[in-house]
Amino acid sequence: MDRSRMNDQEHRSLVQRLFHESMRIVLEPLIEAGTNGVEMTSSDGAVRRVHPILTCYVADYPEQCLVACTKYGTCVKCKTPANDLQNPEPGENRDQQWTEKIIYEAKQAADNKPQKFHSYCMSHDVAGSVYKPFWTGFPLCDIHRSITPDVLHQLYQGVFKHLVHWCQRVLTPQELDRRIRALPPAYGLRQFKNGIFAMSQISGTERKNMAKILLGCLVGCMPAQGIAAVTALLDFIYLAQYPAHDSNTLDYLQDALDRFQKNREYFILTGVRKDFNIPKFHSLLHYIEAIQLFGTTDNYNTEMFERLHIDFAKHGWRASNQRDEFPQMIQWLSRQEKVISFEFHQKDLQRSQADINSEDMDSETVLLQPLSKKKASISISKHPNFPRRKISLIEDKHNAPDFTHYLKVFLNSFIATKVPRAYLDQSKLPFEHVNVYNMFRFHPQGIHDEEEESDIVKALPRSAQNPHGRFDTVIAITKETAESTGLTGTRVGRVRVIFTLPDEVPSITGLRPAPRNWPKEPLVYIEWYSTLERAANPRNGLMYRIKKVSTTVNQKTRVQGAILPLSSIRQSCMLFPIFPASVPVHWTPDSVLDHASSFYVNNWLSKYDYQTIW
Repeated sequence: MDRSRMNDQEHRSLVQRLFHESMRIVLEPLIEAGTNGVEMTSSDGAVRRVHPILTCYVADYPEQCLVACTKYGTCVKCKTPANDLQNPEPGENRDQQWTEKIIYEAKQAADNKPQKFHSYCMSHDVAGSVYKPFWTGFPLCDIHRSITPDVLHQLYQGVFKHLVHWCQRVLTPQELDRRIRALPPAYGLRQFKNGIFAMSQISGTERKNMAKILLGCLVGCMPAQGIAAVTALLDFIYLAQYPAHDSNTLDYLQDALDRFQKNREYFILTGVRKDFNIPKFHSLLHYIEAIQLFGTTDNYNTEMFERLHIDFAKHGWRASNQRDEFPQMIQWLSRQEKVISFEFHQKDLQRSQADINSEDMDSETVLLQPLSKKKASISISKHPNFPRRKISLIEDKHNAPDFTHYLKVFLNSFIATKVPRAYLDQSKLPFEHVNVYNMFRFHPQGIHDEEEESDIVKALPRSAQNPHGRFDTVIAITKETAESTGLTGTRVGRVRVIFTLPDEVPSITGLRPAPRNWPKEPLVYIEWYSTLERAANPRNGLMYRIKKVSTTVNQKTRVQGAILPLSSIRQSCMLFPIFPASVPVHWTPDSVLDHASSFYVNNWLSKYDYQTIW
């Protein structure tokens, strides 16, 4: 039919009917297989009769409405009307029989008139375009129950997208961008050097990076009710992505949703919203039921398919000449698979060779770090970046004027007769050089056994290219009560120097071996922040507040610090500076940790941090 002779409604109806007719042809074999069963060979070699049925349908919201024959703007899971989606309780569940009944009644009342059919269906919140949905006749199928949540499009590209827009209106986009541009770097975090206001076509990955930093930019300029609403939504987003759930975590998920509904009125009072009749916000009511029915959300997240769409379609299209592209794309994909297969086998051969000849593996030394019930492997370069670096130069390049003092305190702990504190600064170190490293890696065991976490901590000295250097912040174990989760028995500090003690020290007769009781493992010099509060304040978005601290010894003020074994570092962390009313111009990512005096500990940096920093 000529498109020019159809209005928009007729064209949409035709497209929707074409989709359902096509899907019925594609999936028709499932009807026979699901009804009578089909023999299939299992992984153990046994042949069994199975009955495959349509249980889950993964799609974004527009496609969900198309598949379930639901009126756009309403819920595909329940009968809540479009003007009541903000109701904190879900409506009566839709079911396939009810939808089929409405379509049948519409056909009877329409008398072969498409407009009447459309009007009758739409008055019952059913899409008025499809006369026979593709799922009609499928055994044991309820299409409305089969529709699953979608973390990528519903949470990040839906709920969180709205939230960022509302926060921009509360703070103004310019003020929010000023705060974002001043945040310090951290491992696993994208820095938005130009802010986020001018960004277009924002990807899901970029939304995730925004979620890591949003709350820290709002505390102090948004009242407690607004902070509580934002915190609740972030809690829901992070909890919904847990790779394992039990009754407790589902209770946490429900509590987060309840807290948002309790505090969301803030956005209406400020004029940001008039109501919350938004389908993607309403969909939050159905997450717990979906997890109970189908398991965790990573089983049916469209993010996986979006990634495959890039790899298999977009890259292949760009590699073609855009003319007769399908054969070219297929050939390109075939070649990519062969290259990947070759690289995989090549790496496997390299690993086998490395196991045979361990001397080839000279790039990293791995240490095991006990963490109560957990362990983390720590790796550091076998050779220091700055061997035998002079201590006075370290104090200058690493902005660590008290390094010598705390090194004396540390070495004093290995002496049988301790040097009195009054004479400590007057004593002289038995050496002038130490071996300095730029960074180390560690791989803490994930909260869930199947996860593999990685982390990097850097202590980069000042240079012409980086006048401020980079000195990351960490969570260090200070007491035996520390665990792999929670902050009990830990303290936050900033790593200034990563080093090892010399193997030999000068003496009157020349060089002699260092004392046997000196530690051989790598050490870190940390400048401490204040001790943590007993509990995080809800007014701060449940983030711990800390500040820089100093101590006075012999009428000399020093930054509180310590020398610790590298194995005492549990994980890296990111600090949000507590912003004044106007962000100073000289607060840049490289210098903000030096200029600001108070901070919040960011527990949103990753899903691992979210489960360990509390």
